Amino acid sequence: MLITDKGKIVRDYLHRFPNTSKTTLAKKIYKENQLLFKDDEEARSAIRYHTGTRGKSHRDNVKDPIKHETNFSTTNPFGLPESDAKPFTPYILPKANNNILFLSDIHLPYHDIEALTIALEYGKKHNVNTIYLNGDILDCYQASFHEKDPKKRDLANEFEIGRQFIDLIIREFPKAKIFYKEGNHEMRWERYLRVKAPIILDMEEFRIERILKLNEKGVTWIPNSQLVKAGKLNMIHGNEYKGGGGINVARTLWLRAGDNVIAGDKHKTQSGLKTNIDKSIVGTWSVGCLCELNPEYLTFNEWNLGFAHIEVFSDGNFTVHNKQIINGRVL
Repeated sequence: MLITDKGKIVRDYLHRFPNTSKTTLAKKIYKENQLLFKDDEEARSAIRYHTGTRGKSHRDNVKDPIKHETNFSTTNPFGLPESDAKPFTPYILPKANNNILFLSDIHLPYHDIEALTIALEYGKKHNVNTIYLNGDILDCYQASFHEKDPKKRDLANEFEIGRQFIDLIIREFPKAKIFYKEGNHEMRWERYLRVKAPIILDMEEFRIERILKLNEKGVTWIPNSQLVKAGKLNMIHGNEYKGGGGINVARTLWLRAGDNVIAGDKHKTQSGLKTNIDKSIVGTWSVGCLCELNPEYLTFNEWNLGFAHIEVFSDGNFTVHNKQIINGRVL
């Protein structure tokens, strides 16, 4: 049996913590190896594989399964059955990543070249040290379950364009750290596999972050369900809250989150500030898109082109410059 890098890490933890519950150990492995594991559930699955408790079909493939018997756990003193509930732990952006170009909803290959060029030029002018790709960078048109035009670009071509775009960002911002947050359009790919090809769903080479070669390019992949914090600012793609469009997206964000939040997804540039009873101020921002504004499926809409520039200070406070692009100018 060829043991992968993930497998070696898991087996090392099993030897070091032989009596820790699988759930607790999985959370620890994920917390300390977030760049390798998608979530703690993936770490837990790997633990079960290497301890021979994942079922007979997998057990026969494991050479030298590790004996693992748990004892008392401070997190489960009554010995309750293992829970499949996932812990809610935000991903904290490193403090060094404090000058952020926030790009959302590019929808490659349906991007607006002029608008995207303007956003990248703005980032270079302001010497950003972080590129934050806030989901729907790919459109994944052919993986959608909506009615599709078979003449549109195939998915393999779209993935290739995605790899080219990542290479372009790396070339133009060689000193910047790049984060890629999964959007609902990237999620189309996994949903397609769940329905059409579940047999390969758990194969790493078919994950979108592997297809785009993000890890080997030094790009950090962040799952859609993961909350991200830059100082005191919460960052989400926007689809995490069901609905939430309407006329005033920023106000809806405040009503649902009750905290500082920036999001894309709705393709609208909007901002809202509210002073609380203790005179603290909460802000919400909806960011415009960088894709075509008149797609066939929704020719008439209220979308606009835009991006954001975020500056985070040492105390966690921040400034959001929510930019709109009109007639080739940044406003």
